Amino acid sequence: SGSFKSVYRATWNRSNGDTSSVAVLQIKGSGSYLRDAFQQELNVTCELGLHPNLLRLLAITKEPASGDYCLVTEFACHGSLKSMLLKLWESRNTISALHKILIARQICDGMVQLALHNVVHRDLAARNVLVFCMDSMNHLDVQVKIADYGLSILSNCGYCNTNGGSMAGSTARPIRWMAPESIQRRLYSEQSDVWAFGVTMWEIWSYAMMPYGSVTDDCTVGSKIVDGERLANPDNCPAGIYAIMQKCWQDTRKDRPTFKELQ
Repeated sequence: SGSFKSVYRATWNRSNGDTSSVAVLQIKGSGSYLRDAFQQELNVTCELGLHPNLLRLLAITKEPASGDYCLVTEFACHGSLKSMLLKLWESRNTISALHKILIARQICDGMVQLALHNVVHRDLAARNVLVFCMDSMNHLDVQVKIADYGLSILSNCGYCNTNGGSMAGSTARPIRWMAPESIQRRLYSEQSDVWAFGVTMWEIWSYAMMPYGSVTDDCTVGSKIVDGERLANPDNCPAGIYAIMQKCWQDTRKDRPTFKELQ
């Protein structure tokens, strides 16, 4: 949960008697939104959610006490990609290079879909990728989905006041995942999402290490990024994979690949 949202696990009782776990995201202070306009923006989210690598919006409802809108989405039983990677590291387990490549490819596929609809995520990171299927013995039995892109759509249309912060709800900007132009000028685009994708790849290969983890202060990290400092190659990461990350971290936006090119 964050400054403008709270997330709960709930049970959906269907009319045919079936039940299923869902996630309910309450958008704080949203009760005053015009329902028709709000619904129009969420229709875009519903359409995008049909993609296999984007979290699906199932329904919209209102919390009775506050009147806040609540978004009902699929529930990811394996949690976030970050939490899964950390559990692997803590238990001294690993996943194969093919697993890592497929995870990165699925994230890229989802971002291609967002870019086609001119949706800028602004907070792509392992914490905002959800794991729906992960078989450590079979790299083909993997499915991840990007979350929180719906909040980006609403924020871009004037809903969800994030104070220029993370779309995950924090008022502190996710500096360690941000491109230089986003840090300095708050410019966001597909190219800044590509930068964050490079950092997300780095998280995958480092098993969710904190980017620039030796530096505790985010402002210092921001200065280092603007001055040209980049993340080092994680242990056991092939040179070819790290080269893709480096392409995502080009200082000039136009020098970075598009998601379609990365795909």
